Amino acid sequence: MRDTILTKKPVSRRRALQTLGVTAAAFAAPAIIRSARAAEAIKVGIISPLTGAWTVYGKAHIAGFELAAEEINAAGGVLGRPLELVVGDSKTEPRIVVEQANRLIRQERVDFLAGTFSSAERNAAGPVVKGADKVLLYPTFYEGQEKEYYPGVCNPNIFMFGPEPTQQVWPHMEYMMNKFGKKFFMIGSDYAWPRVTNQVTKQKLADLGGEVVGEVYIPFNTPQYESVLRDIRSSGADIIFHSLTGSDTVNFRQQFAAAGMKEDFALWTVDDEEVVTSGLGPEVSANDYVSFDYFMSIKHPNNAGFLKRFKAKYGENALMNTVGVSMYNAAHMAARAIEKAGEVSTESLRANLKGIEFDGAPQGPVRMREIDNQIVLPSYLMQVRPNWTDVNDMFTEVQSFEGVEPLDARCDLPL
Repeated sequence: MRDTILTKKPVSRRRALQTLGVTAAAFAAPAIIRSARAAEAIKVGIISPLTGAWTVYGKAHIAGFELAAEEINAAGGVLGRPLELVVGDSKTEPRIVVEQANRLIRQERVDFLAGTFSSAERNAAGPVVKGADKVLLYPTFYEGQEKEYYPGVCNPNIFMFGPEPTQQVWPHMEYMMNKFGKKFFMIGSDYAWPRVTNQVTKQKLADLGGEVVGEVYIPFNTPQYESVLRDIRSSGADIIFHSLTGSDTVNFRQQFAAAGMKEDFALWTVDDEEVVTSGLGPEVSANDYVSFDYFMSIKHPNNAGFLKRFKAKYGENALMNTVGVSMYNAAHMAARAIEKAGEVSTESLRANLKGIEFDGAPQGPVRMREIDNQIVLPSYLMQVRPNWTDVNDMFTEVQSFEGVEPLDARCDLPL
């Protein structure tokens, strides 16, 4: 090692005062930074389907988070800081989700993300949030935590705010089978959510002594269903278990009704609430069954106040749905987790979301489960009324359950 010889020079009074000033500033800096940060916004990256195939869901999707953020900010923000939403349009395409997630994290420098809509979009975002170590609040009803789809699920940075099949379907299977019969014909769109939803549904169906007499998965944007309708007619099914999405829901249901098959089969859908049913119209949708954690027409006292605030902001004719309500709940629960932690960081948000409860949820109290980042929430089975005129008289509640626990994650969720 080479020695370095330093030559000492006299220190002038001016230089000494400059040094003292720098030192004092250095000691004062943390307090100044803390004060500045207190006024900084907490930036949330929102990824919503504002254009593309699922635009019909996009308005409620983003409106739920916007409404919650407005309420939180009006109450003083989180740790005295306002929530600032930075929006990205997924265009209903997984590749665009990757681009938007990276932009929001790396360019906009958001503190966490909320959104994506489909399972395919969530699975596209999974590697991004894992690599960047950011939390994603996912709002949509989904297939459950299956290791096969990691890191879109079974990911410690992704929290699920929507129901999975053991919450959305299982609670109502005995009722449907006792009323209509034990033979199911399953028709769904050809991607992960319908396939895994049906796989999980079949487990319960077998336990209850039922059977699947037909199962078909339809490519997106299929216009004609004659061959499927023939298969259904000859299947001997009692219940059509429906998990088509988007325009395929409309095409199939219109043709199913036009073929005069509504009198011969019960149709149970796990995809169509007020938004989609409004698009189908009363003749096509009448008497069909729908199960979800939320409907605009549920009678829970929380819902009346929520809808009043929602309509005051977005108009009397605005439609809310389960995904928008999940975004609303996610915003409030994330705010509570940050307040509990006393700081904004991925580590603290991830730790403090676990076990967070929200008694103000529109569908009734909800709780984020500690063991696997899945939410515990109510479940409602509704029947579409004949000759309905609007969302206020669209559904009759058949039965409901509070605090339905999901099936445990089918993987070891890293902590």
